[in-house]
Amino acid sequence: MNVGLTDAIIRLIVGWIFIHLTPVLKVKTGKVLRWILFILGIILILTAVTRYCGLYTVIKTSTL
Repeated sequence: MNVGLTDAIIRLIVGWIFIHLTPVLKVKTGKVLRWILFILGIILILTAVTRYCGLYTVIKTSTL
């Protein structure tokens, strides 16, 4: 566990926004950008729920 509560809440909100932006961007952007946003949204939500970020481990930091 290396993601603090504030960090987790921000990740959850941003992930939710990314996932819900995907259908809105359908008209204006290509499939690649929509998939990237969707996958990033899923990753952000998963890291918020598990409160573990692999990138934080690599760069040896924590927001606890």
